[in-house]
Amino acid sequence: MIRVRVRYAETDQMGVAHHGSYAAWLEVARVEWLRDHGRAYTDLEAQGISLAVSALRVSYRRAARFDDVVRIGTRLVQTGSRGCRFAYRLEHDGDGALVASAETHHVATDRSGRAVRLPAAWNEFLRAHVEREPG
Repeated sequence: MIRVRVRYAETDQMGVAHHGSYAAWLEVARVEWLRDHGRAYTDLEAQGISLAVSALRVSYRRAARFDDVVRIGTRLVQTGSRGCRFAYRLEHDGDGALVASAETHHVATDRSGRAVRLPAAWNEFLRAHVEREPG
């Protein structure tokens, strides 16, 4: 779980976090999830592979405002030979109220942007860390 503080530059005239800010927060959460599980995203890129975002879904529940601290929980919920899917829960740090839920789908691409298979070691790593969705 990571924490982000809503910066003034991320808000609209009403002081509410702009919807575009969420994509950047999810990226931070994903990169930190990898690091917390023993891998660095830069190691994958050093192999000429990126995890391109192919889909992004956010369901907003409550406003995050300037200077609020938002906790983001991240789970890897699906993986395959050419990509993966992460799920996120964003909560107010103080009271735990749900701010948003989100998911991102990723496709492994080479430096030219062509879809490719994940390197075997990365595929095994991701498969070992998939968490079932609660329900």
